[in-house]
Amino acid sequence: MRFISHSEIETKRFGQKIGSELKNGDCVALYGELGAGKTVLIKGIVQGTGCDKLVKSPSFIIVNEYKCKIPIFHIDLYRIKGDFPNLDLREYFYGKGICLIEWAERAKDILPDKRIEVFIKVMDETTREITTNT
Repeated sequence: MRFISHSEIETKRFGQKIGSELKNGDCVALYGELGAGKTVLIKGIVQGTGCDKLVKSPSFIIVNEYKCKIPIFHIDLYRIKGDFPNLDLREYFYGKGICLIEWAERAKDILPDKRIEVFIKVMDETTREITTNT
């Protein structure tokens, strides 16, 4: 699927659409440069699942858990460089709940084969091209 967003509001709405289709055990891997809108999209995804929790980027703590009807694990791997054997992220990737991963390329070797991939490309200051493998 391909979507062109012209604002943060449109990006969030597209995320809501994705979130409304997620179920327990789903993993969403997000790719895009710094400032592309990954966290904005995740805010919409979380809302789309029916969860009303405040979404903040977990850049410094790596994982935020939102306790909703279905637990949501928001992972941000921006600060991770190289191998990270001391972080057991597999429990989130393969566990119960919905897993949303920013900077997923940094965990490519351990990501589930069955996952939704979302690529966000910056077109200009406000426009984003968002593509998914769904």
